[in-house]
Amino acid sequence: MDDQPSTSSHHQHQDQQQPDNHAQKEQHRPPKKRDLNEPMDLDDLLPQLDEFGKYQKILIWLICLPACIPCGFGAFNQLFMAEVPDHWCRVPELELSGVSQHVRREVGVPKGDSCRRYAVNFTTLLESQSLMDITPNSSWPTEECVQGWEYDLSDISSSIVIDFSLVCEHAIYPTLGLAALNAGGPIGVYAFGVLNDGIGRKKSFFLCLGVLIVGGLMTTFSPDFWTWAVSRFIVGLTIPAIYQIPFIIALELVGANYRSFVTVLTCIFYTLGLVLLAGITYFIRDWQIMAFATSAPFLLYFFYWRCLPESPRWLLAKGRLEEASLILEKLAATNGKELPASFKQKLKVRVTSRQILCLKGLKLFRAATHDAAEDPQRGTQGGKRTRRHGPLQDA
Repeated sequence: MDDQPSTSSHHQHQDQQQPDNHAQKEQHRPPKKRDLNEPMDLDDLLPQLDEFGKYQKILIWLICLPACIPCGFGAFNQLFMAEVPDHWCRVPELELSGVSQHVRREVGVPKGDSCRRYAVNFTTLLESQSLMDITPNSSWPTEECVQGWEYDLSDISSSIVIDFSLVCEHAIYPTLGLAALNAGGPIGVYAFGVLNDGIGRKKSFFLCLGVLIVGGLMTTFSPDFWTWAVSRFIVGLTIPAIYQIPFIIALELVGANYRSFVTVLTCIFYTLGLVLLAGITYFIRDWQIMAFATSAPFLLYFFYWRCLPESPRWLLAKGRLEEASLILEKLAATNGKELPASFKQKLKVRVTSRQILCLKGLKLFRAATHDAAEDPQRGTQGGKRTRRHGPLQDA
């Protein structure tokens, strides 16, 4: 009976010691190591450097927003190239008579039919009576436009439809060209999306721009419809990637509070590009000159190479910390700010840790290479000793 109080007090003493031991273990537990590959987020840093400061405004207004214009040009200039003018079958015998297009159409083709003509000998008819006395007869046989078409050039003077005769049985061809443009879009979005994350925003934008210009110049000098359709597919590879990449760059340069504003700005510039395209097509009626005018001037955008920085957010995500630090320091200086000391220290620790890891990896690689080179030599030397001492052992 006397032992029971002492036993219970002993258990109480142990229960009091257990929390103390647990607290001591928590205090002495080493801190978790941060993963060096974990990307550094800029959302906490940008408010300290100005979310929409002078640096961001210059880049967005002068570089990123104008880069949205080529998308509208490449996507919609095709509609002005493939306009379908009023047309009807060509009758060479009536053309030689020197009468107007209106009279030739009234006499030579059935009313309301643009794809058939009267299959009569107009030369014989003109020998017996004048053209004004000829009255078309609905009983006359008809045939297809075996000698081509005439076009009303009063409103539409130049078009791929006119140059490549894309009417009647070939009327579907302009739609095929539009389908080729749209078919390139999903492929290009995926391909340039992969490149965007792989080689960076800057390089993928200029690569995309180069593809757009090549496709536009191919369009200009296309000798036939199928070459033109291939060139439109090439242009389609960049639609809408050529718009998305500068949009991503702009969003990654500003703070979270200004991203909606930048989104609205990019939409406005895209719309202004369409307005500009309408003005160009109004003054330039030749489809080849128009195709050249809506693609070749974008070669000037390559002068942006020195001005457009890589996205610091992408650089940090890829571990290219020194390059990101230089861009962020320039951003801070342009905005009249300074990088926080804590962020600089964090970058310095990351850079130093990566350098140490690289040196360790290099040493291990050299040691493994050295051992691999010595093993064959040792085996050869051992074999020579065996051959030398073999006769002595036999003797």
